[in-house]
Amino acid sequence: MIKLSHFEAFNAVMLSGSMTAAATMMHTSQPNISRSISKLESGTGLKLFERVPGRLIPTSDGLALYEEVQRSFVGLSRLTEAAQRIHRTGSGILRIGAIQTLSLSLVPRAIKRFTDVFPQVKLSIQTAHSDVLSRWVREHTCDFAIVSTPDGEEGVERELLYTAEGVCIMHADHPLAARRTITPRDLAGERFITFPQGDPPRLLMDRIFLDANVEVSRVIETSYSSITCSLVSQGVGVAIVNPYVAREYLNGGLVARPFVPAPRHNAIMIFPSGKPLGRPVENFIEILRKLVKEEEESIGRILWPE
Repeated sequence: MIKLSHFEAFNAVMLSGSMTAAATMMHTSQPNISRSISKLESGTGLKLFERVPGRLIPTSDGLALYEEVQRSFVGLSRLTEAAQRIHRTGSGILRIGAIQTLSLSLVPRAIKRFTDVFPQVKLSIQTAHSDVLSRWVREHTCDFAIVSTPDGEEGVERELLYTAEGVCIMHADHPLAARRTITPRDLAGERFITFPQGDPPRLLMDRIFLDANVEVSRVIETSYSSITCSLVSQGVGVAIVNPYVAREYLNGGLVARPFVPAPRHNAIMIFPSGKPLGRPVENFIEILRKLVKEEEESIGRILWPE
């Protein structure tokens, strides 16, 4: 029966030119190499070498077989490299889903760190509303996703990434920028940029204004926090946003102040139930956790810089 070790011995003889040198290369004895070559010749029915005193001369069959062995060994080497790469970083492609708010803020920062450490892992990033992302995770279209309001459907596991208090953002020249804290009453008469009616964040803000007996009549609606921040940086109005989003725009003439009572913004990681996460997902989540911890410590400084 032909074994892989017989081809390894043959390859070593072809590379080194003799059975003695092949034995040294493979850390074995010359008789072991000789037996492997004999068994390979017997098993294949091929005469691989002409044996002359002090030399082995490959036959035409031996040279032809060596070409095939080389191709196979290159493939084996690639498989070995692939196995080592999978051991280091995991396999295939990492498919990430995130709500728009985080796909423009926290997630890109995490991806930068991830690609610096694991440059060979392929990435796919998709953004959608929380309900769509939950469906994608259940269908295994995404390996995991970050949502704000996970649905109650079966088939996903959940882990809180962070919860943060919303902040009030305004242009640096706005009169409210001089205040240390903003309240609903401070926003009476201001042009307010917020989510469309019916969206969960809009319902929460409407309740806060209602409880404070404050009417905000001048409203601009948009589903996208990036548009909100851009409008505020142009001096169009004020808004209440996630602090992880606000920090992206603070160098563009925008400032942030604590808002009381503050709506809470949650980021929840969801995964397919019953499926191992895999090393790329685990590595990315670890980076996310560290990044959130670092940024939590800096949020106080961005709300009221010294």
